[in-house]
Amino acid sequence: MDFLLFFATLAPISLMPGINMTYAMSIGMSFGYKHSLIMMTGQLLSLAFVAFCCMLGVGAVLHHFEYAFKALNIIAGLYMLYLGAMLLFGKGELSVTNVSNLPSKKQMFINGLIVCVTNPKAWIFFSALLPTFLDKDDPFSLTRMCVIAATLVFIEFCSLNIYALGGAMLKKFLQTHLRLLEICTAIIVCTIGVLLLFR
Repeated sequence: MDFLLFFATLAPISLMPGINMTYAMSIGMSFGYKHSLIMMTGQLLSLAFVAFCCMLGVGAVLHHFEYAFKALNIIAGLYMLYLGAMLLFGKGELSVTNVSNLPSKKQMFINGLIVCVTNPKAWIFFSALLPTFLDKDDPFSLTRMCVIAATLVFIEFCSLNIYALGGAMLKKFLQTHLRLLEICTAIIVCTIGVLLLFR
């Protein structure tokens, strides 16, 4: 697996203020970092679940169709170019949900699970991208899948912590500099998309 390409692909996407990140920011700002950790645990578990489902599902396709790996690289590359274009022509708006009442630990954990597992963008993104880093000779390699999932969870955990700890300061920064962040990320994502197309 091209680990550097994998890391470079996921890291900038993970740092963008999507639903997972803004929810972590909301909990962190409203109730403190310790409470956000409970929610993060739920998010990361469901993230790993979604990743494994996508890898197993597309792994089955790779196992039965010899040329599927190249096709998936092309699909992933085109999808990354699409994401880059969406970021490049985005509006640069930050939407942070206000959380007024402190949920129970159980409810916060469940909320974390639901926020991630019901996010259709996560399923589409992982289905398009993660299988391109599987072993085409052994797409069901548990070791490879675990490495991919662990790396993904680590990157997401770091990003969630930045948002949960950043709070009001990060919110202010994103409100004034989000457009610049989107443009920089778009350039990185499009570059990775081109690399995947010719991988």
